[in-house]
Amino acid sequence: MGLRKWIRRPMRGRRLGVEDLTPGFDDVPASKQRAWALHTIDSAPFQAWVVVVAGIGFLTDAFGLFSLNVVTSMIGYVYWPDNKDSDGVPEVPSEIKTAMMCATLASTMIGQVTFGLAADILGRRKMYGLELVIVIVGTMLMVMSSNGEKNSMAVGGWLITWRAVMGLGIGADYPLSAVITAEFAPRKFRARMLSWVFFAQPIGQLLANVLSFAAVEGFRSQITSDSLSCGPDDLRCFRAIDRLWRLVVGIGIVPALIALAFRFTIPESPRYKLDVLRNDKAVIEDTQDFYDTPEVDPEGGELDTLQAAPTPAGPQQPSRRSSSSSEIAPDEVIDDGSDSDSEPRHSAAYQRPAAAAMRLSPGDPSFVPPLASWQDAKKFFIEEKNWHYLLGTSLSWLFLDFAFYGLGMSSPEIVRHIWSDPTERRADVFSTLRDNSLHTLVMVSIGATLGGAIMIKVIKYASPKVIQFWGFLALFVLFIVTGSAWTQLLDNSRSGLIVLYVLSQIAFNLGPNVTTFIIPAEIFPTRYRCTCHGIAAASGKLGSWLVQIFLAFPFQKGDKTQQYNQERENFGHVLQVMSAFMVAGAITTYFLVPETRDHDNKSRTLEVLAGGKKALDALNKKRDEEREED
Repeated sequence: MGLRKWIRRPMRGRRLGVEDLTPGFDDVPASKQRAWALHTIDSAPFQAWVVVVAGIGFLTDAFGLFSLNVVTSMIGYVYWPDNKDSDGVPEVPSEIKTAMMCATLASTMIGQVTFGLAADILGRRKMYGLELVIVIVGTMLMVMSSNGEKNSMAVGGWLITWRAVMGLGIGADYPLSAVITAEFAPRKFRARMLSWVFFAQPIGQLLANVLSFAAVEGFRSQITSDSLSCGPDDLRCFRAIDRLWRLVVGIGIVPALIALAFRFTIPESPRYKLDVLRNDKAVIEDTQDFYDTPEVDPEGGELDTLQAAPTPAGPQQPSRRSSSSSEIAPDEVIDDGSDSDSEPRHSAAYQRPAAAAMRLSPGDPSFVPPLASWQDAKKFFIEEKNWHYLLGTSLSWLFLDFAFYGLGMSSPEIVRHIWSDPTERRADVFSTLRDNSLHTLVMVSIGATLGGAIMIKVIKYASPKVIQFWGFLALFVLFIVTGSAWTQLLDNSRSGLIVLYVLSQIAFNLGPNVTTFIIPAEIFPTRYRCTCHGIAAASGKLGSWLVQIFLAFPFQKGDKTQQYNQERENFGHVLQVMSAFMVAGAITTYFLVPETRDHDNKSRTLEVLAGGKKALDALNKKRDEEREED
């Protein structure tokens, strides 16, 4: 409680946390409590603190995921000095490298699905923070990996194991950060807040490359070997590189510890408490703990403009709340005196007869959605055909990540082919390590960061679906052009190839790399939102897992020089294959992904979007009819 009180201390008349915009809630009639709470949440200003709490953790995840690219080449110098590439530079064996990547991505998939499901069942708050603990533990254990005394252990096995543990926590953060941000976000700022959170990914990637470059420069005096590898008796060189990669990976613990303190103090998502826990009173109690705001007259002002829930005629016969409940009447609410953080007793809340529920539709602020159940899931996904949306978001993410991680995880090899002249040999250990970090920084991180920054501005004026569709098509053009001209550009214009590669990174983050993260957090109902986002994200990691296998084996030859030439000559064909996936992504987006904004380009409320395909089709039909009348 000491830390929480410290965090909640007033700052210039305010408190850190989520802004309380529902003052006077105790005096609001129970029939209007839910509508008033949703109205005030959607009318709130930009929630910067939510973005910071979610973004720092997401930065940590990105740093941990992409730092693998940075340190893999360093690890090769220390533990596999005899396994050399065509130039004579030590490298991690391809089977170990592929296993590390695939273990990380596979465990990320598991984390996305399991934590997404757990967050829907147990609550967002109970899961939030736990994933960072897993990342911290996995990172600490990874930096302590070694071969042991006289090679009594295999460092490759430990690296694969601890990368898998890190991946579990990294994957868990995808659905949790996205959904918590979406459920706390006001309607007007929801897409922009999600874009800010995802912007932490290119920032984490940038930090990994910047810190790697700075660390290599810092160890310059200790890496003095004139050859391409550390000499067998040059213990100083071995120790310097061994410390170097552990330092780069270990730094990722710092932002994780910072984010951890705040994640354990964030309240439960207000929409989760309204829709799943059915604890309306706790929503206001949580927000009142964080902000002080002027009192509002519950009997006047904006409250009167909210639609009151209909009251059926005739005697009221209360029964236990079921999945078709629509509102809680004032005389039907029973205060059990529990703490705001405790689980509510569902037996304390009752529903009106089904006639009242039938008068309300999904999207109405007074409509209380059904609780999760197998019967409800069958109705929502199968009978109402909302599996289309789950399939659309999942396939879009899979097609995107096949290309994104195909280029991102293999960037050291791609950078090497683009920057290095095959007629020139690399100079020494220090120059090789420094150039790896510098070239990756220029080609990958700058483009990704620039694209993510522009996306935050563009998302205000275009819907995520529109951006995703045109982003896929832009990537198709870039990949087909780059792939078709690959060998000619390598021989005649490597600078042109660098420009095309940077443009691809901009297009990723000014397009589907961000929107595939945003859309699943918006279009599913609260009771299934984390699970569906986790499934969609896991589908993306399935694509990234498949592309690692795809890239690992086509060019494998016994001779290192022959393998290098094969990669150099044929990587253009890999880009052409990726361009086909971009077309598939555009088609999937067009037909299977819903529009999250109305005809005025205003974001629809989460409650409207939670109605699913049936509700959105009805809204679109009504809009078309109005246009015809005009």
